[in-house]
Amino acid sequence: MSPEGEDHRADHEVRGAVSGLSERVIAFYEAMAVERERALERLPDLFTDDIRFRDPFRETTGMEAFRELFTSMFRRYKSVRFTGFSTDVGADGFTSTYDMHLRMAFGPEFTTPFASVYRVSGDKVSELVDYYDFATGLVSPFPLAARAYRAVTRKLFM
Repeated sequence: MSPEGEDHRADHEVRGAVSGLSERVIAFYEAMAVERERALERLPDLFTDDIRFRDPFRETTGMEAFRELFTSMFRRYKSVRFTGFSTDVGADGFTSTYDMHLRMAFGPEFTTPFASVYRVSGDKVSELVDYYDFATGLVSPFPLAARAYRAVTRKLFM
């Protein structure tokens, strides 16, 4: 086999492994709706001990700090769900878009669109960067406010 053919086969195998990991990560997020804290037992199977996490409001390093993000979320919200996953896989990671649904002890459910970039080391995620539109999530339960927010955004930025 030519070197190019071997490189292609190796790339295909790596993408297959990353694809399997992406499926396991998505299954983990989907399971949180039912299992809540019990789902966190799978974190070490999916993420490295030195996992680096970043979103618009915080940055953490290490499994303990990463686990606390989820634990804190479960303390704050009565209901946590992730739906509508779409994933693109590359050789060194994957990207997912999805919706996060949060409900407090009372009141409406808030839905926030997300995009997450996962970098892979070995067979686990070593870096996760979350991007989301906080304002869209904040107004999501209120149709008039959501329409007004979209109108103002279009007027100012488009």
